[in-house]
Amino acid sequence: MVVAPLTIDSATRKTGLSDQPCRGADENTPGRQARLVVQHTANTSTGSRGPMSAIEVIDCHVIYDNPAFHNRSRHGYFPGLVKLPSGELLALFILGEAFEAANTTTVVSRSRDNGHTWQLEGPLHAKEARHTHANDTMKPLLLNDGTLLATGYRFQRERADDLLVNLETDGLREGDNIFSFSHDDGHTWSHPEVIPTTRPELVECSGPAVQLRRGTILAAGSLYPMWDGTNPSGAIGVLLRSHDGGGSWDDDATFFTDKAGHYAPGEPRLCELQDDRVVALVWMTAHAQARNLANHVTVSHDGGQSWSDPIDTGVWGQASNLMHWEDDLLLTIHSQREGENIGIYVRLVDFAGDQWRTIEEFNIWDNAPAMQVAAFATMAANLKFGQPSLLRLDDGNVLASHWSVEDGQGRIKTHRLRVNP
Repeated sequence: MVVAPLTIDSATRKTGLSDQPCRGADENTPGRQARLVVQHTANTSTGSRGPMSAIEVIDCHVIYDNPAFHNRSRHGYFPGLVKLPSGELLALFILGEAFEAANTTTVVSRSRDNGHTWQLEGPLHAKEARHTHANDTMKPLLLNDGTLLATGYRFQRERADDLLVNLETDGLREGDNIFSFSHDDGHTWSHPEVIPTTRPELVECSGPAVQLRRGTILAAGSLYPMWDGTNPSGAIGVLLRSHDGGGSWDDDATFFTDKAGHYAPGEPRLCELQDDRVVALVWMTAHAQARNLANHVTVSHDGGQSWSDPIDTGVWGQASNLMHWEDDLLLTIHSQREGENIGIYVRLVDFAGDQWRTIEEFNIWDNAPAMQVAAFATMAANLKFGQPSLLRLDDGNVLASHWSVEDGQGRIKTHRLRVNP
């Protein structure tokens, strides 16, 4: 089987306003409120807080949508956004024929107008011959010195029609954790290099790395089950760390352990609040048993050296993300696919004393049915949206992004939010 290399047609290059309704606002109704789900009051480190102002969805846009879907299959998934010193926004996401296609690879898209329109620039890297059928996914991080670092992983396949998932064991192909640098705002990138690891499983670093104020770079991941379905290293979350700007890495530290050995910390995301106070937000999942728990967090107060036991947030989400808002406040975003409350939810959370207390939550997008997503073998069929993230813009607004399958097409979408805590 021969798979065409990923190319970018001129018809697919520029995208802008969404032609799909977004939850709470559209391009003709700026400033409509998103649906307020719950509102509380809270005492935070800044004093007593009364009822919060509403989060507003200002507008919605599309980073990627295939306008020639009748001519060529191209789907976008797994976005990550970063704001550059120039004021431009850069998005990395994967593009390919299908959710698990061998020709999916990380591509670069750029916005010069604060996220209103986007220009697709093409693949982040050219695949070497020996990695022709290795599908990769990478996320961007702007380092303190202005360098861009992309981190992620790739799965190895010998043939394009080799399945990614073992349908009998729910295991996955072998792979590599990889990283790449750009020194020119993402116009060119170094060829991906492999991060050496000491465990037999591939580390699922699906989110961006973070750089602490002290300079240490942390990338977090759970451990994918091996092809035979086993996890020899156990139900743990692994930290990939660099103390020299990404030049060298180690995987000595762990940020999560399920003492019962059942649940893995799927798709973890990190953020630093005060110096060396780091929070990891995870999707608690038991893939083999097809079960999920509520999102949990673990906390470090020493820059990732040691971590708390998992803390239940009470939020029944899967892939999620977070950012430090101010003081002890977090702004979080969650993919909720099971139960009655389905869609993308944004929450303002009081995390004083390392205790999770939701102050407000808003449903900003809900164009999807309920679905059970846990086993890798059924993920491609059941998964219709996910990997949300939050990016604070220079004007104080927040750009929420995620991928979704709508009308049979994998799209990359954004929702511009005004947050007034």
